[in-house]
Amino acid sequence: MHTTSSLSVRRLFRGKPKADTGIDENKRLRVRFSGVNAVLTMFLISLFFCGIVNADYFSPALPESNIASQTFVSTALTTPSTTIYINVTEYDAQQMVENMTIGFREPVSYVSLVIDLLREKPLIVNAPTTGPIIQYYNIRYLTELVDKIANITIVFAVEKATLQNMSVEEDSLLLYQYNGSKFEVCPIKKVAENMTYLFFETETTTYPLFVIAGATVPMPWWYSLLQIAAIALLAAVGIYVYRKYRRNRLRNPVRT
Repeated sequence: MHTTSSLSVRRLFRGKPKADTGIDENKRLRVRFSGVNAVLTMFLISLFFCGIVNADYFSPALPESNIASQTFVSTALTTPSTTIYINVTEYDAQQMVENMTIGFREPVSYVSLVIDLLREKPLIVNAPTTGPIIQYYNIRYLTELVDKIANITIVFAVEKATLQNMSVEEDSLLLYQYNGSKFEVCPIKKVAENMTYLFFETETTTYPLFVIAGATVPMPWWYSLLQIAAIALLAAVGIYVYRKYRRNRLRNPVRT
C-alpha cells in the first residue's frame, strides 16, 4: 500500500514539472529572442553612426535651379600629406577648373570637394560691375577640412570663342571671390594656351563663390567717325533718291 501510493505520488509529482518545464522553456525562448533583437538593434545603430562619421559633409549648395553642372572630387592618400594635387579633368573633362593644389596646416589623407558651375548670379550677392560676366562657379570643401586648409592654387580654363563672342579682351579678364559680404579681385596669371583655351592660375582662400569677368574690347578712335560717316552717307543717298523721284513725277505727271 505504501509503495503504490508512493508511485502514484511520484507520477503525479513528475507530471506537474513537465507542464512547468514547458512554461519555463517558453520564457527562455522569449528572453533569447529579446536578447537577439537587442543585439541586432545595437548593431544597426552602430552601423548608422558609423555611416554618419564616415559620410562627407559640405556647406549647403545653392538652389538646383541655379546649378548648371556639378563635379564631385574625392581622393585618398596612403600616406598623409600637407600638399595635395588634384587633376579635376580626371573627374570631368569639361570642367573649367583644370586642377587644384591644396596646402594644409597638418597632414591629411583624404580630400573631398564639389565644384558647382552656376547658370547665373546667386540672388544673395551683388555682381561685379567691371564688365561682362563669363562664368560663376562655387567650390564647396569637406567641412572637416575647411579649417585645416592653408592655401589653394587653382588653374582654370576660359574658352577663346567665349571671349570673342562677348567682345572681351584677354588682358581684361578678372577673377573675383566673394568673401561673405562683397567680391574681391584675385590676382591671376596666364600659364598656358592652346588652340581652344586660355589657362590661368590664381591663389585663393576657402571662400566658395567665384566669378570670372572681363571688360569689353574698346573701339578704336576712328570707329565712331566711321559710324557717323556711314549714317551721313545713307542719309545723302536717301535724299538723292527722293529728289530724283520727285523730278520724275513732275516731268511725267500721272494722267487720269
